[in-house]
Order: sequence, then C-alpha cells, then structure tokens
Amino acid sequence: MRARLMILSITLLLAAATAAPLAAQKTPTAPVKKPLKLEEIFSEAGLTGRMPTQMRWSPDGKRLTYILQEDEGEKRDLWVVEAETGEKRVLVSYEQLTKLAPPAEQLAADERERERLLRYAVAAYVWAPDSKQILFTSAGRLYLYDLASGESKPLAAAKRGVGDPKFSPDGKWVSFVYEHDLWLVPAAGGQEKPLTRGGSELVLHGDLDWVYPEEFGIRTGYHWSPDGKRIAFLELDQQQVPTYPISDLVPVEAPVDLQRYPKAGDPNPRARVGVVGIEWAERGGASVTDVLWLDRAAEYTPRFGWIDAGRAWVQLLDRAQRELELVAFDVESGKSKTLLVERAPDWINITDDMNILAEREEILWASERTGYNHLYLYGFDGTLKRTVDFEVKTEAYWEVTEVEGVDEKGGPDAIGAGWVYYTSTEDNVLGSNLYRVKLDGSGHERLTTDEGTHGITLNGAADAYVDTYSALGRPPEIRVHHLPSGRVTTVHRAKAVDEHEMVKPELLELKAADGALVRGLLFKPKEEPAKKGKKAAQKKYPVVMYVYGGPHAPTIRDAWGGARYLFHQYLAQEGFVVLQVDDRASSILGHKHEAALNRAYGPTALADHRVAVEWLKQQAWADAERLAIYGWSGGGFSTCFALTHSDLFKVGISGAPVTDWHLYDSIYTERYMGLPQQEKEAYEKTSCVTAAGKLSGRLLLIHGTSDDNVHIQNTVQLIHALVEAGKPYDLLIYPQKTHSIRPAKTQLHLWRTVAEYLKKHLQ
Repeated sequence: MRARLMILSITLLLAAATAAPLAAQKTPTAPVKKPLKLEEIFSEAGLTGRMPTQMRWSPDGKRLTYILQEDEGEKRDLWVVEAETGEKRVLVSYEQLTKLAPPAEQLAADERERERLLRYAVAAYVWAPDSKQILFTSAGRLYLYDLASGESKPLAAAKRGVGDPKFSPDGKWVSFVYEHDLWLVPAAGGQEKPLTRGGSELVLHGDLDWVYPEEFGIRTGYHWSPDGKRIAFLELDQQQVPTYPISDLVPVEAPVDLQRYPKAGDPNPRARVGVVGIEWAERGGASVTDVLWLDRAAEYTPRFGWIDAGRAWVQLLDRAQRELELVAFDVESGKSKTLLVERAPDWINITDDMNILAEREEILWASERTGYNHLYLYGFDGTLKRTVDFEVKTEAYWEVTEVEGVDEKGGPDAIGAGWVYYTSTEDNVLGSNLYRVKLDGSGHERLTTDEGTHGITLNGAADAYVDTYSALGRPPEIRVHHLPSGRVTTVHRAKAVDEHEMVKPELLELKAADGALVRGLLFKPKEEPAKKGKKAAQKKYPVVMYVYGGPHAPTIRDAWGGARYLFHQYLAQEGFVVLQVDDRASSILGHKHEAALNRAYGPTALADHRVAVEWLKQQAWADAERLAIYGWSGGGFSTCFALTHSDLFKVGISGAPVTDWHLYDSIYTERYMGLPQQEKEAYEKTSCVTAAGKLSGRLLLIHGTSDDNVHIQNTVQLIHALVEAGKPYDLLIYPQKTHSIRPAKTQLHLWRTVAEYLKKHLQ
C-alpha cells in the first residue's frame, strides 16, 4: 500500500512539473521593451553601432577592404573579405592603422576640415594597380604599405598636407595635390617633383574649391590617361569669386578665414581643362603656357575624363544649367569635337551615370528627358542608337538611381552586347534594387531580391558586388555577392533595435488639389489600454511635422532612417505624433515632378505641406491647435518659410536655414531660381527675410558659427528683420560648429534641447 502511494505521489509530482511549462506556454509573458533614450541615439557609436567605412575593391576584384572601428573605444582595423571564398580577416591591424590612416577626428585641425573629410568621404587609402600594395594618407603624409611583408615606407617624406593621391595606371608613379599644384613621386621611392606650376589659393591646379564638390559632387580635380603618360586636370580660377568671413569667436584672439564662396548672381570660378605630360616633372613642372588647354570653355565643367590614350572627354554646362555639351578633346592637337548635347526646359541634374565605351565608340548616357532618369546608347557621331533600360513603347514611371558599372565585353561567355549594371526604383518606388541589362537592351535581370534599399558597389571585374541593404525600420547589413559561385558573405550587421519600444510607422499617400502626390510617414504614440468596462475617450496629441522641401532629397524611403528615425520614435514615445512629409518635388517620383518648384522654391512645398495639415485636421487624434514644423538646412528654410508665409503652425524649429536665396551658393540656387538679376520677383516671393514681419507662431533658430555651407549670415539677417518688425524669436548658437553640428555630445545637446522645446510649447 505504501509503495503504491509513493508511486502515485511521484506520478503527481511529474505531472505537476510538466504541466507548469504547458500553462506558461498558453499565457506567455511578452518581453518588456526598453524605452528609447536620447543618450543612446546620439552616442558616438549610436544605437545600432558603428558601420564599416572606406569600402574599396582591390583592382583585381578579388577582395573587399574596409575600416571598422569598435563601438567602444578607439580601436580601428582594416579588414579584408575574399569575394570567392568568403574568408574575412584583419588585413592591417589597429597598431599599424593608427599611424597609416588615423581617424578624421585626429586628422582635422578644426571643425570645418573634419566636416570636409567626413562629408565628402575623403579616401584614407588607395589600392595599387597590382593589388599588392596600399597607399595610405596619414595627416597629409603618404605611406606605401606592402601586403606581403607588412612593412610601410613614406613617400614624399618632406611634404606635409598632401591630398588626393593616385597611382598611375602602370603603378610606377604616385600623383598628389600639394599647395594647389600637381606633383609626382616614384612609387618605388625617390624625389618628389612638381608636375604643374603656378597654383595658389586663387588658382587651383587639380585641386577643388568649395562649391564644385558640394553642388556637383565632384571628388577629384585630375585623372591619369590610360597609358599613364599624361594627366588631365581642372583649373579653377577663383580670383573673381567674393569672400565670406568665417570667424572663430571662442579664442581671445579671434581668427577670421575668408572663404571663397560664390552666392547667387556672383562671379563663379573660371574653369578649364588642361593636359600635361609626365615628362614635365623632370623639367621642374609645366607652367600655364606649357599646358595643352581645351579650346573651349563654359560656365561650369562638372565632369571630365579619358576616352583613350589620345582623347579626353569633357562636359560643359551653361550657367542656366539647361544645356550640357559632351566634347571629345584630342590631346595632340588640342582640338575638340562635340559628341552630343542635352537640353532641358528647367534644369539638368549632373550625375556620374555617363560611361564612355571606347572600344565600341559608344556612349552610355543618362537623361531625364521623359521626366524620369533612364539610360540611352549613343554613337560617337551623336546618333541615338537605342534606349537601354526600358522599351520606348512602354511608360517607364520609375528612375534609374545609379549606374554601378559597365562590363563592355560582357565577360568570357558573352555573345554580342556587354552588360550594364544599375540600381533603379522599377520594383519599389521607395527603395532600389540592382539590375543588369545588355547594351542591346536584352537580358534584363533583377539581381537583388530583398525588398528595401540596396546600395551597390560593383568590383572592376563585374563579377562581385558589395550590397549595403536596409529597409524601413530595419538597420543595415553589408553583404558581398560573388556572381560566378553564387556565394553571399555577410560582412557586417548593425545592431538590432528590437529590444526597444517602437511604433510601426504608417505610410500615407495624400493628393493635392491638382492630383500631385504628397507622401507621409506617420509615427503615432501607443494608445493606453482602456480600463475594464469603460470606453476610452479619444486622446488628442500634439503633432510635429518634419520636412525638407527641396528636390532630389526624399526623407521617406524604404531604408533605415538612422538617428532621425529613432528621434521620431522617441518623440512618439514622449506623446507626440510625428509626420514626415515629402512634397511633390522630393517624393522620389522623377524630374517631371520636382520641376514644379522651378522659380518657386518654397511656395510649391508649402502648398503640399498645407495638404498634410488639412489631412491632420480631419483626424480625431490630432490636435489642430498644437502643430509644430521642423527641419534642417533646406528643411530649415521650409520651416522659416511656413512661419512667415502661413499661419499653419504654432511652433517652428529651424536648423541652419537658408532664409533668403540671395545668400546661398550660385550653382544650387540658380539651378532652381535662376539669376537674381533676372528673377527678382521669384527671389522676393521666396524670401523669409522680406516676409519677417508676417511671422506667425514661435520660432527657434539654430546655427553653427563656423557653418561654411549655409552661412550664419542667413540667421543673422532674419533676426535683424524680426527685430525691426517687433517679432520675438528664440536662438540656439553652436560656437565653432559647422553645418552638421558634431560630435555626438554636441548632437545630444542639440536634440535634447529640441525635444524640451517641443514639450514646453506644445504639451
């Protein structure tokens, strides 16, 4: 009897032990999510950690290299991934890299130099053509690192402050810019020698000014010929360009830098392209009279390069930016020949999507002539042969976002035409995918599969690519795809944000009265559950609208939104509704739609922002009396414009704003607004300064005193007009800071202040 009771007891205990997990499975407890903190969002590494930088393919296409810094600490290594095998390892260790390529924070003497290095992704290293050596730039000095021995040696050791180094195609020479002239040094070691003479702060030889990199996206001022015997370079003469004073008011003795900066209507730098043979390095350098100059010029020279050893190509753009001419330049005779001309009724967007196919005597040309960017194939005689990425008989309401590369011969197994690799919005208007198509228009194929945005870097052999992939709400990851084997190697994943409290943003498509699309991305706070037996009353939330309002700059994409996305999540967590708004000019719809702001930069966007406000007023959860608008740079302008040209908003927060288009640079402003001497009415109706007396709502202005992009003069002129009109304003100044307001501790101060300002005046 006792034995039976013992068995029964054990059985009951086992049953209870197994029943407990089953019961728990029926009523699982959801993991507690952590609230977002501004200290995490705006830390040095950010909530998702640091991502690889300086990704480069070796010239043989077999290896991808990149620099990765640990999330905590200063340790940085140069990593390498073998495309075919997927092997990943440290190529150059932290100890070596610290000397060979220190971070921008250490290289830069001041905030403006740091901003230049980061904003334009200035190269810290360059592969040698034989893929056996790497050239590093360390604080303006050159070091050549041998992969086999692991040893480095200095080049041009006596020179400090060199820039833009490159190998000659045969690897025998290293060229660089020094004191605004071009120099050469033997890669094997030896004495450096000038290739050009006469360069100065006013006349740049192969060096770049401020406005060309910023507005044309040009990253170098010179190119080697394919045979390594000549260099084509851009000369920029800034003598007629006005200066703008940038003062540092923190030191007792306040220094002043006179920045060469052409504003709308001002004289631009005079540009011309010259060619010089490397033999001039043995003669003490070529003077301007020794250089072979292109026999024609235009207001702008946004791009140039080489067709073959005997011919260069140059793009010439008029000041109105409505006519772009492509010319071939014979480097023996100096004579030029027009290859083709592109014209537009409003403006032409300059890109890197043109490819010269020398062996085929053809040009792959990108054009927005249909209202959307597509690819066309021309002969050297200017004859249009065919469209490439779409058929003429179809309506292609999507964009080619970038040409990633051209395999002119099509690979060893190709029959006929080669391949064009490009990204486009064909299957996802808010994202991008990688495609390839043959030059004859056949064989169209999508290569990426995940929905979202794929940033692609193709190797030189066109048999592997690195894909930086992300989607809305999904942090990025980097993968290497090896096409022949099909191998995919994950290089790096950003940290997930799943453990933090997040809301799922909602995509909106609103329509303006004329049918134009106004796109929105809505972040709503999580509703508190109603008490048992009671119906919860509809709570009304204050609304913060984020805008940019300029062309070619969508804020809503099927991609990871970084710190801005997380800040909007934070605001939703704090009880705000956040609505990002892309007006018709910035909704990734193509040039057909962005051209609506021609001569109306400000009014066009505001009309679409009004559509979003009217929609908000119809929502039961939105408090129409507590609306704020904020933005940075172009968005700062849109904010000021909304508060001086409407009464839609109670609060506006404007960061680094353009306040009057007379004050911004020539290339950007005139592209959309024309010359102020000819378009006085357009400049008048878009000015926030002129309309300062009509300010409606509370305005916070934010600016860095060393901003060399949107000068603080913009904010000062608006303040002056507000004072004259008796209008109040709030001001947040960041001494020594530039357009981006770095580093992380300063950004934390900035966005904490913005959040508190919204809480104080809206909640």
